[in-house]
Formats: sequence, C-alpha cells, structure tokens
Amino acid sequence: MARPIAVVAALLLWSSVPWATATVAGTPLEGEERARAIEQLQARQREAKTLRAVVVQRKRHPSLKGEVVTEGTLLLSRPNRLRWEVATPERAIIVIDDQALVIYRPERKEAERRDLRDDFGARAVVDFMAAGMSFDVAEMEKRFQVAVYRGDGRLSLVLTPRSRWVARAIASVTITQGDADPLPRQIVIVGQKGDRTETSLAQAVVNPPLAEDAFTLRLGPEVRMVEVHRPGQESAGGR
Repeated sequence: MARPIAVVAALLLWSSVPWATATVAGTPLEGEERARAIEQLQARQREAKTLRAVVVQRKRHPSLKGEVVTEGTLLLSRPNRLRWEVATPERAIIVIDDQALVIYRPERKEAERRDLRDDFGARAVVDFMAAGMSFDVAEMEKRFQVAVYRGDGRLSLVLTPRSRWVARAIASVTITQGDADPLPRQIVIVGQKGDRTETSLAQAVVNPPLAEDAFTLRLGPEVRMVEVHRPGQESAGGR
C-alpha cells in the first residue's frame, strides 16, 4: 500500500547499487539560521493552495535490470487532496481525498480503495506526504531525525527514521526545494536493500483553477473494485 502513495509523494523507490543515504551538497544549518530558513520556505508555501505539475519518477533496485521511469501529471490541493495520472509505463490514476485513497488501472479495469478514516497505515503515509510537501518539520520530527542543509540556492531536508520498523525498509528521505520555489522540486527515498526512488516535479503551475470534481474518481460497473482495508471484500461498480 505504501508504495503507490510514496510514489506520489511522493509516497516508493529502487536502485541498482547499495546507497547508505542520498548525496546532499551544502552546509548544515543549526539553531536560528535553521529555523529562519524553514520559516521562509513555509511562508511561500502557505501562498500555494493548488498545484499542477509534471512528475517524473525514477526507480532502481538490485532485482531490476535497468531503471524504471514513470511519468505523469500531478494535481494537488491543500491540505491533502491529490490526483496523479500516470501515463507511462502503465496508465494509472491515483486519487487521495479527505476520506479515501483510490488506485485505478484502466487497462486492467481494476481499482483498489483504502478508507483513510479507519486505515491507520494509509493515514500515516498521507499525513507524511502532506508534511513533506509543506516542509512541516515539527510534524516530520515525530517520526524522523531531520537534518537541514543549504547550498546552490536550495534547502534540503534529510530524514532518518526514528522507528526501527520504518528503518527496516527506509534508510533516508531527502526533500529538496529551491529558495524561490513554492513546493519541493525533488524527493529521494533510499531503501535498506540497495533500492532508490527519485521523484521530481517540473513545469509547476501554482494556484491553477481546478475543476470541482478534480479529486473525484467515478468508475463504471465494469471496473472491479477491491476494498483493500477489508481483506477479501470486493465489489463491482464505481465511486
């Protein structure tokens, strides 16, 4: 479940050689300088209510022969509504609203749905995604140790899991944002087994008008819907 979301968010990841952490260029920030840099970014981000961007995700993993590249278009509405339409290598639509996560694969005529109100794991991933997109360091520090670096006109946050359970899968998460950007331009997740996922946002349009139903996914009766949070329960039809 976490993989499709982290794909979003950001939230995942794979690489062909062992990586301990993502490479970060810059000077570590501490104290007042650290707090001031984060507040400046957060002030700009508070002005961005909606976003449209092109997303390119590159995954590498020791079990894969080469790099897997996923491309698509992202719509985002604060605080936690998201629609990611994946064009390649396989068409898929991922929608997150206040209540549910839905992953729809048109070619297969299949969809998966998780109710965020009673699925703690899914809710935690969505909350992490929202914190990462807003540089909410206080929220991220509940689950990660956060180091802040500045260099080449960018601010980077390097997150190391506090939880042993999370650390079994993830070595680090690096979120990078330009000093003039309203939202992160890159998220890199490095796994413990030589895997890496790099998600980049480009051609971003801040505060574009979005349709009323941009985050609603209506599926026809021919689509097989699986309620993932209730094992074994399936239903045909749309939402």
